[in-house]
Amino acid sequence: MKMPINQEKLLSSNSQVSGAQSRLVEGPWQEYRSKARHEAIRPLSYYTAVRKDVVALIPAGVRSVMEVGCAGGKTGEMLRNRGVETLIGIEIDQRLASLAQKHYSQLLIGDAEELELAHVPVQSLDCILYPDVLEHFRDPWVVLSRHRRLLRIGGYVVASVPNVRYYKNVRDLVLKGRWDYAEAGILDRGHLRFFTWKSVEALFESTGYRILSLRSNVRGSNLLRLVNRMVLNQLHHFLVKQYLVLAQKTDQ
Repeated sequence: MKMPINQEKLLSSNSQVSGAQSRLVEGPWQEYRSKARHEAIRPLSYYTAVRKDVVALIPAGVRSVMEVGCAGGKTGEMLRNRGVETLIGIEIDQRLASLAQKHYSQLLIGDAEELELAHVPVQSLDCILYPDVLEHFRDPWVVLSRHRRLLRIGGYVVASVPNVRYYKNVRDLVLKGRWDYAEAGILDRGHLRFFTWKSVEALFESTGYRILSLRSNVRGSNLLRLVNRMVLNQLHHFLVKQYLVLAQKTDQ
């Protein structure tokens, strides 16, 4: 079934993407953005990895989750196996949604910046996941602020965010004058926003969250790690390729 313009498509766990049981809910919808068309050329295997690093940050006792950018649904499958009872997915690519749908209580096809999510009750979620998606948004500040109302008091956000300060980026920019976009990675062609640790921290604090935990995906040669130890970890943020954040909704 072709995606209609100016509508968002809602899938329940007992319906198919192209089946007659699919329901349409009124709401804004736009044609796939250029980033989505670009990403569609990637191999399917790119979207079927399990984000164990993201799942590992989810606090114990979480039972209701919304995953923004659920891709092929493998992370959702893992969440189900961990006891998550209500699982909502958002995915912009209809092909991927058809693979993921069976693992989710509800699956929305559309642009997360445009979906109204009127059918998701206020303060009904324990946790929202943003696995490498915030950098794809035109305005991640608005997304985090809007989604905040869906979290219960004390609810959580888990996100992974690339670090533009990674030493290879800095080296290429400063020494070579290069800022070359690529098929994947920190300078992915679909990335609209770029963050360092300080700007990640400011992003969450300015939208009503308190960061509880930070993990760093450190990459670099043994020599670079040795030099970092010798200078008392002063180079740490240059060796981080990705930050993994656990944040909590504040009372504001």
